[in-house]
Amino acid sequence: MKLYKGVDVSAYQGQIDWRRAKADGVEFAILKIIRKDLKADRQFENNWRGCLEAGVPIQGVYNYTYATTVQKADGDAQAVLSALGPDRHPMVWLDWEDKSLPKGRQAADIINAYGDVITAGGCGFGLYFGMSYYDENLREIMEHVRPQYRKGWEARYYNGYRTMHIGDVVNKEKKPDNFAGELYGWQYTSAGHVDGIAGNVDLNLWYVDTEAASGTVPEGQEPYRLSDFIWESRGIWGVMPTASAAEILKKTVTVNTSKNRSHAIVTLLERYMQALGYYTGGIEADKGKVPVFGNGMKKAVILYQTHVVRTTGRYRDGELTAGGKTWARLYGVYKI
Repeated sequence: MKLYKGVDVSAYQGQIDWRRAKADGVEFAILKIIRKDLKADRQFENNWRGCLEAGVPIQGVYNYTYATTVQKADGDAQAVLSALGPDRHPMVWLDWEDKSLPKGRQAADIINAYGDVITAGGCGFGLYFGMSYYDENLREIMEHVRPQYRKGWEARYYNGYRTMHIGDVVNKEKKPDNFAGELYGWQYTSAGHVDGIAGNVDLNLWYVDTEAASGTVPEGQEPYRLSDFIWESRGIWGVMPTASAAEILKKTVTVNTSKNRSHAIVTLLERYMQALGYYTGGIEADKGKVPVFGNGMKKAVILYQTHVVRTTGRYRDGELTAGGKTWARLYGVYKI
């Protein structure tokens, strides 16, 4: 399995020359999304644009949390989605390390609530934490965190605070092995040096392909969410993980009972419509069969168009027209 080296950054790093950073070995980036006052990080938009222009995959965004109640978590998660806007759906990492945060079941309720808002907005969700903090606090908390939210990005500075260049060899035997969930990445130093970035920067090894989907929970074990649909469909449409919703919308095709009825996207549509309760049929792909967009799915899409897209009359037709309103609603594009 190929490992990827990357950075996580905030306004603290100032203006970044992402082309130089990429040339120096940066293969992905994670960007701070909002500040304590819930306003967007001062360099977020610059970093997002800079990564796209330089061809640096954005592996996700992170939010350092001070949420001590479910209500606060809901508000913070909404602020993250607001900063992203309806057109961007990256992985969202909740940075869980502040001393003010609660412990035990209360903490799990906050994490679950935050994750519910983020995934309902079409983004993947996981937790960032330190190795010792996990052992002392999060291990117990994670027992009550929903299985689909047990995705981890863990910090362990095995080399202390000695300077490390992004090109330096990392001792992979020091990788954290205490996390019970799925470990996406390891932040191995906060004293990294990268050309194009002034001062120290966090360096990371990533274990999930920067071109891959976020990973989903098998059908029948956990609900299939909008975030699962969006992330898995990127591969079907052949777009980068950082592709905007508008870019994805341009790739969509017409799907109905006679056109593209066995397109690969049908399986994902079946899973999502089933999770919403609109589709009551089976998932052909789970039985090794070719998917079929039949009358059952047509009825499901009509229900989705009625209750979610809120189309009326002849536009409530049970089909997904290429670049049309039903696809647009699935991908968060509200004006077409």
